[in-house]
Amino acid sequence: MSHATVEWVYVGVVISLLTWVGAESWNVERAIEHVPTNAETVKVIGQQWFWTFEHQDGTKEVGQLHVKQGVPYKFELVSKDVIHDFNVPDFVILMDAVPGRVNVVWNMFDKPGQFVIQCREYCGFGHADMRAKLFVEPFTQTAEAATGGTSSGANQTSNGTSSATIATQTSGPPGTPLTILKGASVQGSPNYDPATLTIKKGDKITVTNKDNVPHTVTSGTGPQDPTSAKSFDTSIIEGGKSADITTEKLAPGDFPFYCSVHPYMTGKLVVQ
Repeated sequence: MSHATVEWVYVGVVISLLTWVGAESWNVERAIEHVPTNAETVKVIGQQWFWTFEHQDGTKEVGQLHVKQGVPYKFELVSKDVIHDFNVPDFVILMDAVPGRVNVVWNMFDKPGQFVIQCREYCGFGHADMRAKLFVEPFTQTAEAATGGTSSGANQTSNGTSSATIATQTSGPPGTPLTILKGASVQGSPNYDPATLTIKKGDKITVTNKDNVPHTVTSGTGPQDPTSAKSFDTSIIEGGKSADITTEKLAPGDFPFYCSVHPYMTGKLVVQ
């Protein structure tokens, strides 16, 4: 076989390999991008500096996302301000959330547990705190029938544990006012008014959110505090809404609190 013939054989082999690799890559890309027809849609909204999740049944969650094991989910990603990046490292999910555009990614979660959602695109001041919790729950028909589906719920705190004193929607005469100020989500701005609230044991507190984004009043020094939400937690208060905190179960003393959506927002409750 001549030298020229050998070269053409090599050229043919290389072209064949490149064609095969290209075809397989296209097939893999199609498989990744093809959303199953039975996928449940979740709208993912990135905003400085937190995540909001809207399920197709109307359930809204802020700072946490509940999904079922073995169910395909289609995530429609949008941003309200700058570019964010929706990242779930344990499931290799990574997709930009871009203002004015809807990006789509899907996944079926194969193992139950609690996982981290984070932003992987630098988005300003509070980028490092732009995290949420993913709860993958084993799906059983018994549990589904008993609970009527998964939702963030008023009886769970932001870290998924029961709280001793959980806020309710405002009802009856207003209690001692605690205001979440407009612009509180901007780090460094005044947030809670008063910053230190003094009450008597048993007094009701009425928290009013005058900002245009969701906030909470959660007991503890921050998300890493092992006692976080153990004393009280309003859960999510939407902009313009209010919630009450009852204090019958609180012992006299000082109780630091923070916003579970914006952990740099802090205040203190003094119970006399």
